[in-house]
Amino acid sequence: MKNILVALLFVLLPINALALDADYIIGASDLLDISVWGEESLSRQVVVRTDGYISIPLVGDIKAADKTPAKLQKDIEIVLAKFIKDPRCAVIIIEPRSKRIYVDGQINAPGEYILDRDMYLTQVISRAGGFTEWADKGGIVILRYEGGEQSRRKVSYTSIVKGKQEDVSIKPGDTIIVP
Repeated sequence: MKNILVALLFVLLPINALALDADYIIGASDLLDISVWGEESLSRQVVVRTDGYISIPLVGDIKAADKTPAKLQKDIEIVLAKFIKDPRCAVIIIEPRSKRIYVDGQINAPGEYILDRDMYLTQVISRAGGFTEWADKGGIVILRYEGGEQSRRKVSYTSIVKGKQEDVSIKPGDTIIVP
């Protein structure tokens, strides 16, 4: 049954349409589904290792991190062409785990969240269940790591809502602390 579904995907959709997002850059910890048409034994779900590589039979270790799904697909097909006539594969992002953010403090549902699309602070607060009764909405801190350095940005949710401050774009790896 799975082979029939995979075959239908290859017939009905252009190969690049199978990706979650053509611009998505694969990162460590992402869960990928690698489907090789007509080769069920090569098709599997894999997690991108911390070194950025995945392992696939016949292909061996191949770098996945910092590539789009379409680029990884082409790279896999090039290697498989040594073993299989006209290989066709699809790379689908099952879970974008490399895009984690953390919300902590006076929030109703603190924890780790997947940043599955571009989001702003106000949207993340909503996703995390909103503020608790004692939250300091004017003293939110966003911790961001870039280039090995940590930056600390104080943000006022109240000012954002009143239009006195721009909403802040949240990036993978950010920690949002609501005191």
